[in-house]
Amino acid sequence: MSVRKNISLENVHLKKLEPLVQKHNGNFSAAMREIIDLIDIMTKDPEAVNNLIDGLKSDYNLTENVFYWLIKQARGRLIDPENLNSIIDPAKIVLLSDLEKYLDDMTNGASWQTQIKIEDYDDNVNPSHVKVVLSGNSSYKMEFLGGMISSFLVINKKQEIVSLKRISNKITINFRKQLNVNLARQSLINYFGDMEDISSEISKKQDFWKCIVNLYKQTNYNMVTLPKNYYNELLVGKEAPSYLTAPIEAIHKIPIRDIPLDVLIQTMKSVYEFMGIVERIDVNENTLYIYHGNTDKRAINAIEKILLNVFDLNGAKYESRCSENLIVMSPVKQKTEILPVP
Repeated sequence: MSVRKNISLENVHLKKLEPLVQKHNGNFSAAMREIIDLIDIMTKDPEAVNNLIDGLKSDYNLTENVFYWLIKQARGRLIDPENLNSIIDPAKIVLLSDLEKYLDDMTNGASWQTQIKIEDYDDNVNPSHVKVVLSGNSSYKMEFLGGMISSFLVINKKQEIVSLKRISNKITINFRKQLNVNLARQSLINYFGDMEDISSEISKKQDFWKCIVNLYKQTNYNMVTLPKNYYNELLVGKEAPSYLTAPIEAIHKIPIRDIPLDVLIQTMKSVYEFMGIVERIDVNENTLYIYHGNTDKRAINAIEKILLNVFDLNGAKYESRCSENLIVMSPVKQKTEILPVP
């Protein structure tokens, strides 16, 4: 027979009960029954229960700390398909509604503290669009779960990430149907896998990258990186080549002329700064302010020629003004032809 009783609890007590209530899917009565059963055991053998609780506390702290550390280290990495399938089996999880329920059960408890909602879809099996909303108190946990769910949707539901919005306690991801596997995969890398290539290369050539990182660190990043062909021409005494476009084309995998101007400018900034060709490039709309860090006029002119040639190959007409500290490059203003009045 069930007997209903009213009890009064402060917020501090409700907070302590929250993990247990979550375990029972919000059923407060079930949580209280479990506490009563535990108290019954405690009265029969208090010492054994005390030892168990002490062990659980230490184990939980260790597990939670290690778990959180691993989640932080996984930022920017994509879970591989084999492990993804072992966590979310696509043969068993077909409906999006089932996916949400499965994830809710999986993250239920104190460790994750993340709520997941899958909504705004037009088909429960093959949606043309879908939205995933994660909310919680840890950006790292939300990021990890967001990447895992996105990987599942990209691989198994042929989705592409079209937008991702982050606020302090929420991540909202919007998807749309994408049959092109490469485009879908690239969207996943863009939003959740920015460390994927870096980690892969470091693991393949650890000694090389240890040496390079140490060199840059010990010289306070006062290093210059050059393509080998460019370096070979300098070795044989040729005049400094006026074309240094290979790194930009290698990044975009298309010729300079096919790169949109706004994308090209941002790539020039990052590539030439990180290669050490210039100290810094500031961008204001389509005008570049280049801090070259040289005092020799020949070196300044060489840098000016290198950057102007990039714009020429792109088909963008630029002009430049040089000083001892700065090169300013701006688009050539089109002259307006004044027609005579008849």
